Amino acid sequence: MLRIPENFVHTRSTPFRNKETAPKALFTHHNTKAHVYGRLSVMQGTVKYFGFPDADATQPDLELIIEAGSFGISPPQKWHRIELLTDDTYFNIDFFADPQVNLEGAGIGKVVNTHKG
Repeated sequence: MLRIPENFVHTRSTPFRNKETAPKALFTHHNTKAHVYGRLSVMQGTVKYFGFPDADATQPDLELIIEAGSFGISPPQKWHRIELLTDDTYFNIDFFADPQVNLEGAGIGKVVNTHKG
């Protein structure tokens, strides 16, 4: 199982989200920035995580089902997207960063990259 390095620090938490309130970027190709891990925690319902080998890939190299009470971890710079498998799904995301690195950007853009190239 993928683990967040013990020395990484919690930098940000999103509010709890559902299909109406989740940013659309989460459902499209995006990645966490360098030196940042994302941990998606499912409170209710089910989320499917699709990991991709690069920004241009259309076929996932990883598919993970994350059910209520569980979480999935996305490593730094791993291109991915999610899909909510149940209408009642709600979740949040916590971000953990290398304390030696100064992250640039604001809000979710500080830890998530939606730009290809």
